Parts: sequence; C-alpha cells; structure tokens
Amino acid sequence: MKLFKSMNEKESLNWKKGVFFGFYTYLLISAVNYLYYSITENVLFSPAFIFLSGLIVAFVFEFIFNCKGKKQSYTKAK
Repeated sequence: MKLFKSMNEKESLNWKKGVFFGFYTYLLISAVNYLYYSITENVLFSPAFIFLSGLIVAFVFEFIFNCKGKKQSYTKAK
C-alpha cells in the first residue's frame, strides 16, 4: 500500500531545486541571526522560525516549479 504517488523525473528535479532554495534560505537566515546575536547578544529569530522558513521555501518553490512545468506542458499540448 502506497501512501503517496511516486514522483516522475520532472517532479523529482523540481523538488531538488526547491530544496536548494530552501537550504540557502535557511543558511542566510541563520547567518543573519548569528550576526545579530554577535552584535547585540539577543536573537533576532527563533530556531523554529529559522527551520520552518527554510522548509516552507522548499515546498513553495517546488510547487511553483511544478505549476510552471504543468503550464508549459499544457500549452505545448494545444
């Protein structure tokens, strides 16, 4: 029994692109938070916000890439 459908090659590539953007968002927000902490001794973002922002960016970019791919394949079919 499968809980989710298998991803095709294009969806897998889009997920990898989304993870790329999500990871670098995570790194950027972590760096900003660390620099802010180094200067002021207070944190700017909570750890949960930092983690969730990277995760949300990964899913949003994957969704955008999948929608763009479906739109392009739909216009080619016409």
